[in-house]
Amino acid sequence: MYTCLWYSKKFVFGNERFGGSYTPGEFEFNFPEDMSREEFEKIFTSRMKAFQKRGNEFAEEFFENSSKSRKEKLKTLSIRVKPHTKEFFKNNSILSPRDVLEMYENFNNSSEAFINSLLEEEKELEKELLEVQEKLHNAKLFKDKLSEIEPENDVLNDEDKLIKLQEMYENSEIKSFGNEASVGKIQSEIIKSIQIYNTLDVSVYGKDYLVLTVYTNAQPVVYYFKNECSDGDISEIIEHVKEYCGENDIGFRSFENSNF
Repeated sequence: MYTCLWYSKKFVFGNERFGGSYTPGEFEFNFPEDMSREEFEKIFTSRMKAFQKRGNEFAEEFFENSSKSRKEKLKTLSIRVKPHTKEFFKNNSILSPRDVLEMYENFNNSSEAFINSLLEEEKELEKELLEVQEKLHNAKLFKDKLSEIEPENDVLNDEDKLIKLQEMYENSEIKSFGNEASVGKIQSEIIKSIQIYNTLDVSVYGKDYLVLTVYTNAQPVVYYFKNECSDGDISEIIEHVKEYCGENDIGFRSFENSNF
């Protein structure tokens, strides 16, 4: 039997599945049939801590004179609980039955302040929402402005690309291929160079050029595919070189983009 001070009134909390009620002389929890004891203890502890925190937040504003006047207004009452609830409070709960009742009362009496705090939070959220909407609007305007700007024609011609390759590989021989040579001839010449230079690694950059690297880390030859070459022919040449490298334990690397 637990004895504490309380108002002479009935208070019901929770719902049909889980909740409880108290009146002078009674205090009872309703356990759902499909909820285990461990689940209940976890939910109970979490909710009690939440109510305790909420009660403490409003304690100073609503209960300044609680220490003295509270005892004058309250009268002694007895709380009768079911055996399993009593066992839970005794062995598992960090709160006493008195603590539970006080937290529910504090929460109930603080409902007006709680609602006011929610209204304040709503105003803050509305303010933040307006700021976010403004940022999204500005971002859309910026995106629309970018779409109106025509990109500059930065496609390099063969001469420009060859000059750039020579700057990048100043110690290498630059060889270029176009439609004047057949796919088979280009494949044969590349394979022949791989064999002559005892190539360690072959690197392909997009569909623009192919670089041979030898054991001294030198790059003696760079094969450039002119703009007039079709993507299909270049893909066929690269695939043939890749197969040859695989059959002869020669490294092969393919990079999606070139440095142009």
